[in-house]
Amino acid sequence: MIDPNSPDYTNTPASDQRPRYDYHPVDPTVPPAVTIVTPFYNTGAIFHETARSVFRQSFQQWEWLIVNDNSTRPEALAILDEYRRLDDPRIRVIDLPTNQGPSAARNRAFREARASYVVQLDSDNLLETTAIEKWLWFLESHPEYAFVKGYSVGFDAREYLWQQGFHNNDVFLESNLVDITSALRRSVHQAVGGYDETIRGGLEDWDFWLHCASQGYWGTTLPEYLDWYRRRANHNERWETWDGGTREAAFRDTMRQRYPQLWQGRFPAPQTAPPTPYETVSDDLPWHNRLAKQKPRLLLIVPWLVMGGSDKFNLDLLTQLGPRGWEVTIATTLSGEQPWAAQFARYTPDIFILDRFLRPADYPRFLRYLIQSREMDAVLVSHSEFGYQLLPYLRAHFPSLPLLDFCHIEEEGWKNGGYPYMSMTYRDMLDRQLVTSQHLKGWMENRGADPRPIDVCYINVDADYWQPDPDRGRRGRRRFDIAETTPLIVFVGRICPQKQPMVLAQTASRLVQLTSDFTLLVAGDGPDFEWLRNFVKKNSLDRQVRLLGALPNADIRDLLVAADIFFLPSQWEGIALSIYEAMACGVPVVGAVVGGQSELVTSECGVLVERGEEAEEAQQYASVLAQLLSDPERRKTMGRHARRRIEDHFRLEQMTDRFLAAYHAARQERETATLLVPGIGLGRACASQAVEYQRLATLTDWLWQEQGQRADTSPIPVHAYSWRTGLYFALRRLLLPAYTALLKTNRPWLLSLKNRLKRRLLREGTP
Repeated sequence: MIDPNSPDYTNTPASDQRPRYDYHPVDPTVPPAVTIVTPFYNTGAIFHETARSVFRQSFQQWEWLIVNDNSTRPEALAILDEYRRLDDPRIRVIDLPTNQGPSAARNRAFREARASYVVQLDSDNLLETTAIEKWLWFLESHPEYAFVKGYSVGFDAREYLWQQGFHNNDVFLESNLVDITSALRRSVHQAVGGYDETIRGGLEDWDFWLHCASQGYWGTTLPEYLDWYRRRANHNERWETWDGGTREAAFRDTMRQRYPQLWQGRFPAPQTAPPTPYETVSDDLPWHNRLAKQKPRLLLIVPWLVMGGSDKFNLDLLTQLGPRGWEVTIATTLSGEQPWAAQFARYTPDIFILDRFLRPADYPRFLRYLIQSREMDAVLVSHSEFGYQLLPYLRAHFPSLPLLDFCHIEEEGWKNGGYPYMSMTYRDMLDRQLVTSQHLKGWMENRGADPRPIDVCYINVDADYWQPDPDRGRRGRRRFDIAETTPLIVFVGRICPQKQPMVLAQTASRLVQLTSDFTLLVAGDGPDFEWLRNFVKKNSLDRQVRLLGALPNADIRDLLVAADIFFLPSQWEGIALSIYEAMACGVPVVGAVVGGQSELVTSECGVLVERGEEAEEAQQYASVLAQLLSDPERRKTMGRHARRRIEDHFRLEQMTDRFLAAYHAARQERETATLLVPGIGLGRACASQAVEYQRLATLTDWLWQEQGQRADTSPIPVHAYSWRTGLYFALRRLLLPAYTALLKTNRPWLLSLKNRLKRRLLREGTP
């Protein structure tokens, strides 16, 4: 997976720099679920890269038809012979008696294809590892679409990221927006009569797509970079029609004459149907794609891949399990931008952001498919509400599979405590429950949880990456223009109610009254960032307080090793990851007595302040900070103790040890204990309820946002945020049952309202 924010065009899907997953079929003679079609004409050694990207596919239940279009070069013929001799029954080289062009080569392969789905791949292009699997599941989940591709990466002679595609619909009338690499239904190729074999000068694929459109068939684009398109310095050296000038314009005129209705406003534009109430969750798996296994495998179910403490734990666990011999598959259950996806892709290629290629009703069977295909050894649910709701379904289908969860924090104002409460609710489906602190384990015990299956697993920190570094600290100070002699306080966190930016601001204001000799650097972004910036400006704190916005990890490390004090006045936490990182860098901590933070921060290495009224907290924090600022030796001593505490008790390897110990305990209990296993019917009913709950939650969130009432759409005072959020969730709990009941009625006025709402949802493209 390429990182769109920092693309490396040398790290292709064929590169040895990529993380590996053992994708080999258990039985290569199983009938193919997809046919890969590749025309081949005098291609050189770069074909081996194309082949490598095919062999590395996560979906291995394929056949590959390589159509030799009467190649003449000895090197090309030798390469073809290599693939003829491979001991792989899935590969077949088809020889054409004369050179007939790519259209004829593709048509020949389509005629001989055994599968109902076809992936088109030219002999010099590349596929991302999960491309075929996502395309097939998309077409299976979305019958309204005829074909699909993803975003493309241009590489070789030209390097770029390309996000245009089938989703642009009638923009195709102006130019061909895609290369050929895509997946389609073989029946569509048959229905339109295939490619026009008389087109030999290029752009035959443009004609094919428009021909499909003229027959009412069209596709879409998955919002993920799934193929790599090799660019030549000059494409029209081989394809004369593709000149970007007069010949291409003449070809477009020909297309307009062939398919005039498309230029008359009748271009097809299929839409994904919005979820309907109480959709049935299918138990059918369209294919099995059974992969051989040499290492233990974990399925990690998470809500998304974004920057945050729980997500950093997931990433750290991933980095640790690889060297321990594990292969990890990740599935996300909430929609969003997934800004950390590329970070996770550095350690595993097996990442599935479900909303990009599946309808919600297909999430359950796809997760079941993943477990079966990869022969998973365990499933870990980490802060995914949908993952919890799906546990009865997974347990019904996999009675002997260890199921674990990991909880970071309780949230009293959200769903009776949030994820720890969900963990307690689904306790009978879980083999082990992991929590980040003794505090959280006690919280669950006090609410009736059985303590025996609950294991404390501190998230810990990479003490080799986060460590004192005076040289880096000096560079960091120079970079942020902080004098060597100026005491530096650093805050790192999201600017949101949880981190109490109002307390942060009031503390800074009071501290200035006690001493002006300090700088406070605030790293982070969030819904209350603008409010904080206005407060700093209004109260003339600009000289002492600087807001840096969101920063990457490397910059955060520069800040922490340069800091004299780390300050985090949280309203609630499990144990803040940023505190682990600061202590590992040898920085004393000033924070709050919340969650399990006192289990990490002792009086030797920091000061924790009891929660209270905002003004009272700010006064206490200012007093503590002023005392530390006036005593450099105490700060240094506390920093040394902080570092030593991390080294002795909270290293990342120790976290992994605890996780693996919990896994082995779960596996042993699965083998020996008699535990509750729901029936398949009950499991499916629970899965259907999970899908329905997600549909209603999505609709409610959209309606709330449509009215402009979401708290994170505009900066508002922190003290107002909590009651608005609470009101939102209270209304949601009250209104969802009433809304569901209304949907079942048939009153004419309500039917009219429902139809109007449905039309608007379709028009806005909202699920």
